[in-house]
Amino acid sequence: MQIKYFLIPSALFLAISCVLSWMHRTELIEKRTERTNNNKQIVQILGQINKKDQPELLETYGKLLEQEQRRDQSKANTDQLNINIKALDGEITGLKAAKAPLDKKLATAENVVTELRKKLGPDVTLQNIAPTIKKLENDLENAKQDLATRQAELEVVSKKVAANEVRIQKAETVQAERLVKIERNATEGVVTAVNKDWGFVLVNIGKDQGVEGDSELIVKRDGIRIGNLSVVSIQPGLTVADISQKGLSKAVEPGDKVVFQKLGE
Repeated sequence: MQIKYFLIPSALFLAISCVLSWMHRTELIEKRTERTNNNKQIVQILGQINKKDQPELLETYGKLLEQEQRRDQSKANTDQLNINIKALDGEITGLKAAKAPLDKKLATAENVVTELRKKLGPDVTLQNIAPTIKKLENDLENAKQDLATRQAELEVVSKKVAANEVRIQKAETVQAERLVKIERNATEGVVTAVNKDWGFVLVNIGKDQGVEGDSELIVKRDGIRIGNLSVVSIQPGLTVADISQKGLSKAVEPGDKVVFQKLGE
């Protein structure tokens, strides 16, 4: 009788364990089935998106390539503008050097004419003054014309320099923007955690490193591309991203490198 009393609780415990095991197994099967269905839907949606957006992506890549070419041309133009500015600076220096003796000569001629008129009276004109005075007047007029020509040339050169400086500033702004994008593409992050059940990862780069909602991220291991990431959420130093099943060659693991998608990747 005592053995029978011991066997009854054991049998009840065994029955409860079987029921709990069956319920847990059923729950696992349901979760796996749901995950499989979700993955199939994701793959189907990605396939539809790729077919629909492939022409737009090709056009976008073409535009990116064109922008790269424009950047190189912009740099070449900037270098040439710098050369032109140096040449114009040299020309301005030469004009200023040529203008200095003319100013001195003009001031001297004006002083001589003024003194002669004071001595000879206010009625003195070029018609009744001595040949020396006439020569001085001619020299003064020539000096004025030469000075006006030099000033006009200096004004033209100054305008050219100002226009080139504006063009250089615009070119430098475009170049700076391009360099920011290039620097962003050189940023490298690391996968810090992987949720294999739901297929997403945590990456230690975020808004502070230039990650945006439409950023394309790729995962590399030992320098080899193993898959793509799609940004879900961005924080100052953290990004949550889904693992793209398309093109995934290996399972993403913590420690894998994450870089921005670049043209030609």
